Amino acid sequence: MADEASGNEPWFVFAIEDADEAGVEISKLTRLLGDLSSSFYAIARAKTGLAGPRPGRRALAEEMLAAVRLVRVTPGSTTIEFAPPPGTDQLSLLDEPTPNDVVLDFYEEIGSIERGDPPAPDRASIRRFVRATIADAAEIGTRAEILFVPRPPARDLKPLQRSFPTRAIPEEKPSQVATRKRRLSGHAYMVDVEPGRQRLRIKLPDGRDLTLEVDDQMAAKMPTALDKPVELQVEEQVEGDAIVGRVIHELSLLPSSGPGSDRPPMTIEQLVKDQNLPSERPDYVALASRIWETEDEIAEFDKHLAEIRRADSD
Repeated sequence: MADEASGNEPWFVFAIEDADEAGVEISKLTRLLGDLSSSFYAIARAKTGLAGPRPGRRALAEEMLAAVRLVRVTPGSTTIEFAPPPGTDQLSLLDEPTPNDVVLDFYEEIGSIERGDPPAPDRASIRRFVRATIADAAEIGTRAEILFVPRPPARDLKPLQRSFPTRAIPEEKPSQVATRKRRLSGHAYMVDVEPGRQRLRIKLPDGRDLTLEVDDQMAAKMPTALDKPVELQVEEQVEGDAIVGRVIHELSLLPSSGPGSDRPPMTIEQLVKDQNLPSERPDYVALASRIWETEDEIAEFDKHLAEIRRADSD
C-alpha cells in the first residue's frame, strides 16, 4: 500500500476486510470517518492538557494534531488512507505532541479494547469514540487492520500493524451515569422542530456554540426563541469525563434591546434596583476569606470550577 503520489509509504491506513467489493454505503463510511476523527480530536485534547469534552470551536493545537487528511478510499477491502495534518513537521523539534503520538494512542486504545481492559477515568470520551469507530467498521466488515508508519522525525517510533475483529470485541461494564442540572444563557440561532430531533443551538456569551436536545413539552415553545436571547434550564447526563446527554426542560426569553443594538436592555442602576441589591458593594475579600482560609482550599475550589464548567459541544 504505497503512496503513489509522494513515493513514500502511507502514514496511517484503516482497512476493513470482508467488505462488499462493489463498495460501501456513503452513510456507513461517513459515520466511520466521523467517529474516527472524533477519536483523534479526543486524544488530541488529552495530549494538550484539555482532557474530556470541550465546547465551541476546536483550538489550533487540536487541529495541528488531529486534523488528518483523507488521501483515498479503495473499495473491496475498504482501505482508507490518511495523511497527517499539514505544517506539523516542526512539532517534534519542539518536544510537543505530534500527530504520530495521536495515532499511536489510537492504536494502543484499540489493543486495550480488544484485551477487555477498562478505560481510565480520564479517558471515558476517548474510549467511547474509539468503540464507536469499531462498531462503525463492523457495519462494513468482520475484521479491520491498522497500518501505522510514523513520519520522521518520529522519536524512535517504529511501524506498527494490528488486525482485530470488529464484531467480537469484549463487552464493557457500563460506567455510572450521573445527572446534574445547569442554567445556561445565550443567543438562540438555530431551531430544529423535526419530530424526534427537536434541538436548539445557542451562542454562549463567551462565543462558543452549543447544541441541545429539547424535551417534548418544550418543543412547541422553541420557534418563539429563534434569534432571541434565552435562559435555559438544562439536565446533563455525565459518564466519566464525557457528557452523553443534554436536554432542555425550561426556556425563557431574556430582555433585549432589539437586533443590532449594542445597548443592554437595562442599566446597571436599573439592575441593582430591580434585583434589590445593596447600594454599597460588600467586602468580597473578607467574605471569601471566611470560606477559603488557605491557598490550597482556593486551588481546590478553582479546580472544581474548571471541571463543572466543561460542557460537550455537538
